[in-house]
Amino acid sequence: MTGSRQTSLTFYHAWSSSASRKVRLCLAEKGLTYVGKALDLGRFQHHSAWYKALNPSGIVPCLLVDGLALVESNLIDEYLDEAFPEPALMPDDPAARYEVRRWSKYVDDVCLPAVQKPNWTRSMYPIAKLWSDAELEQRLAAIPTQERRDLWRRMARNPFSEAEIDAALDILEDMTLRIEAYLENSSGPWLFGHRLTLADLHAAPYVIRFEEERPGRLRPLTARWWDALRARPSWSTAEIGSYEDDSARTAAEAIKDPA
Repeated sequence: MTGSRQTSLTFYHAWSSSASRKVRLCLAEKGLTYVGKALDLGRFQHHSAWYKALNPSGIVPCLLVDGLALVESNLIDEYLDEAFPEPALMPDDPAARYEVRRWSKYVDDVCLPAVQKPNWTRSMYPIAKLWSDAELEQRLAAIPTQERRDLWRRMARNPFSEAEIDAALDILEDMTLRIEAYLENSSGPWLFGHRLTLADLHAAPYVIRFEEERPGRLRPLTARWWDALRARPSWSTAEIGSYEDDSARTAAEAIKDPA
């Protein structure tokens, strides 16, 4: 392990989760070893009482550092960059670090809700549409946040329309145009110059979903950036696959609920 060999890392995640992918990429770039524990979102392991004791929001991922539970993917990655400083994944300049944080907030605030529409339609709607009213209410009762309860209710009774999914993909396409603009102003191959930063890693899970839904639409600089990112050893170490394959893998490799 890079950094302190005495640090114990256990990572609760889902292979297809965009937030989980961000942290896996960060762990890989840092060269950190950890125990990975995949949760089956289709079996609602993330809504189990034992998991909500670690992460009260009932979402993935959650990183245990010597038993301390860290949640929120952007904050986990910043912790890892501070706790294991080599290689650095934030710029040296404070203003540039601010911009990385601002970009990461944009990704979470704007791109995450957008990517949920095609993701949930592909993987969650086939499950939720089969529930009876009683089963739906039972499932909703275990979800700790109103936002997620609303999403599950939509999947069960009023799924996203093709127009809504198209509008969500338009938001992701706008993200790729913003990446192109960053790269036009960058002095290097990455969003903030010659150093790969968390800004690049935090965009990656959303770019791959955009490419899967609307292939061949990346602008030239973004396409070059994308090829360079996927060519890094961290990409294979983090095991980023297609959304459908990773959803199936999560279900196949999920841990057993603790007794």
